[in-house]
Amino acid sequence: MITTFTRVATDDLDALIDDEELVLSLVNDLGFDGQLVQQLAGNAAAANPEVLFQTLEGRWNGQGQVYSIEDQIDLLEHIVQQSSEDHSPLAQLSKAGRATSIHNDHGPIRVLFPSQIDAINDSLTSLPVEVLQGKAQLESLNADAVRPHKEWTQQELISAPLWQIHDGLCTFFQNATDNDEYILMARQEG
Repeated sequence: MITTFTRVATDDLDALIDDEELVLSLVNDLGFDGQLVQQLAGNAAAANPEVLFQTLEGRWNGQGQVYSIEDQIDLLEHIVQQSSEDHSPLAQLSKAGRATSIHNDHGPIRVLFPSQIDAINDSLTSLPVEVLQGKAQLESLNADAVRPHKEWTQQELISAPLWQIHDGLCTFFQNATDNDEYILMARQEG
């Protein structure tokens, strides 16, 4: 399951949300050229690793209009829920914002408003990746069967992609805050 965040600059959010086709096209863009990745993966022996790295770096550096998190939002929410004394907006990130009347196969597309984005950004900046890693507890992850694994191993926890993409996620939300943008959030198959 992929959660995508799409930054949108608009003066008329209602008009945007009334255009179902436009909203679905925006949230279905996963932030990278899927054909290029398939081509690189399909010809892995001959693929130039630098091209693959640049493709992935461009997707996850947080500078683009779209940011995708593959199966990592549950891990982020769980760690924050288990370790936070306050009500961090990261603890319920997948349910943040307002549900729209536009649905894909995995539920309604949600809209995050600038004030919510600002609060999420503040939470992200106050939790550097090292702090998140230190708060991740293997026993708790397994007791709650946190996706993407039903039974986490120490190695899976150490190599979780969340640690590599965290800085890009912070950059993405910072850019949305700086530009006073809205974010469309959708869950979909990867």
